[in-house]
Amino acid sequence: MRGGKNEKLRHRPGTGRHPKLRSTILPEIWGWLVFDYHRQFADAIFHDIGAIIEPIADGQLHRFDDPSGKHRNRACWYVFHLDSRPAGAYGNWRTGIQSTWRGDTPNHGTRVEREHTSELVRQAREKRERQNAAAAERAKFIWNQAQPATLAHEYLASKKIPAIGLRVYQSTLLAPLRSVSGELVNLQRIYPDGTKRFLHGGRVTGTFWLLGREVPRSGKLYIAEGVATAATIANTLHTPVVAAMTAGNILPVAQSIRGHHPELSIVIAADNDHATPGNPGLSKGMEAARQVQAGLTWPTVCHLPDCRCTDFNDTANCERSPQ
Repeated sequence: MRGGKNEKLRHRPGTGRHPKLRSTILPEIWGWLVFDYHRQFADAIFHDIGAIIEPIADGQLHRFDDPSGKHRNRACWYVFHLDSRPAGAYGNWRTGIQSTWRGDTPNHGTRVEREHTSELVRQAREKRERQNAAAAERAKFIWNQAQPATLAHEYLASKKIPAIGLRVYQSTLLAPLRSVSGELVNLQRIYPDGTKRFLHGGRVTGTFWLLGREVPRSGKLYIAEGVATAATIANTLHTPVVAAMTAGNILPVAQSIRGHHPELSIVIAADNDHATPGNPGLSKGMEAARQVQAGLTWPTVCHLPDCRCTDFNDTANCERSPQ
């Protein structure tokens, strides 16, 4: 070894080359473990956020795009290191998702490493809270300036859904996102071509668009993914429905509503993303139904060649089409 056998091993923070950890592992195994930790951490981010990244284990805050947002939105972040015990944290400032990850080595991170990660998470949380508050104020301003929507809007016409509970601001359709307490915290903007955007920095996790005067305390409530799906179900069944807006938000919405209304019968109306690997719409719906003990339903896709139907609005419109 260069420098002689008495040379002290130097540990460079964030590199993953920790002497206590590596000295107990054969060299040929170490490289595989480092790769495996990177893969495990990347898999966790993909599962929760849907982004495919190649994480850098340097203990620093890194940002990356939310795959459901605009190009170069940089709404997501992660911190990842391999020191002592491989660990990391990651989140999405746009949706409010935040999680931590731990590798499966027996060691524990040093106090300095834990404090560093905790400080980064604290800073990210405070920044997100400021963004949430600013977005909520903007949502209220825009909503108050907007006009009731009509069926003349291209999106409503194309989806064949009513305009109940929606407004229009500068030709953009607005769906209000509220907390379970009824507070307006964000808006989903739906453009004529179907493009959807939340307000920058607005809270999404646990919020929803409600079709009905209020969330019922008893009886049945459907939780759907998107506006068109929720409106189709409400118009067909004449029952209260909420739209969680994203597949990943169905569980937080279901948990929030279940916590406030334990006697309510909840039914998850999941999308059927049959053409997407892993069917995220249905898998997220099944997970939510299991965790809050809710019913589950999903659309049976049509049998037309190259079927693109994925939700109840798609199948309703498909059934209206000439055969």
